[in-house]
Amino acid sequence: MMGTVIAITLFDPQLALIEASYDYLQRMDQVFSMNRPDSELMAINQQAGVRPVKVSATAFELIHDALQYSQRHADSFNVLIGPLVKLWRIGFGGEQVPAETEIQRRLKLMDLSQVALDASAQTVYLKQAGMQLDLGAIAKGYFADKLVAQLRAAGVASAIVNLGGNVKLLGENPLTVDGRWEVGIQAPQAIRGIPLLQVQMPARTIVTSGIFERYFKVGNHMYHHILDPQTGYPVRNQVDQVTIITAQSELAEVLATVCYFKGPQAGATLIAQTPQTEAVFVDHQQHVIVTSGLQPRRKGVYSIE
Repeated sequence: MMGTVIAITLFDPQLALIEASYDYLQRMDQVFSMNRPDSELMAINQQAGVRPVKVSATAFELIHDALQYSQRHADSFNVLIGPLVKLWRIGFGGEQVPAETEIQRRLKLMDLSQVALDASAQTVYLKQAGMQLDLGAIAKGYFADKLVAQLRAAGVASAIVNLGGNVKLLGENPLTVDGRWEVGIQAPQAIRGIPLLQVQMPARTIVTSGIFERYFKVGNHMYHHILDPQTGYPVRNQVDQVTIITAQSELAEVLATVCYFKGPQAGATLIAQTPQTEAVFVDHQQHVIVTSGLQPRRKGVYSIE
């Protein structure tokens, strides 16, 4: 679902809750999909430059959050990146290096001031034809937060919600003496399931953004899916992936993208200003850089107290 593998783990046999969780994700896919012609998100994009579109409270809430993050981190996170994503098509088949003129044309459609939200009418309006919202860099975090809240409200004491690169934990780990969780962080250039390191921690969310899932090559040059909203091209730096560990999954999704842009030094500065948040950076040489709250426990294992 949503282009990835979804896994929800409970430690008691509560099939009805599992089914309700998957039903929720199915409804969210119907609201936010960029590939369904009948989704609310597609209705907004199709009416760009035409009229405001009335949306559900859920859609309005997530779009509002995404716009706020975009304004706060305009150099690296932009919810209007849809036209660029569609132009490059990285990970969707038919990838290409677009013409510079086409890239510049798409960049002009990413002006955040051209989005109008009306809270009283619950409408969203993209003022220029061709503008497109793309919530792919934040939606899974929003879903994970909501799912865990729903499970907690249903009386679930412990759970793992894994939305493919986005893991959110609930409660104490019933399989360990101290109730702490141990989560493996994928080695960027290894096959799926091979951890580079592990982190022991209380229930948090852990989100990874990297460049080895969706990319294509022309000759020896690699073009990955993390696009720069300033230049229109894939970001060029020395980072393979960034993992964020914090309490809110929606925030973690945004910080994973922003810190990928910033790199280890500037990224660590941002993380230090964000309460109860840590990060793991992996560069092209597979060197690991961790923020100050991650303490080495033993080789390849770090701990958050």
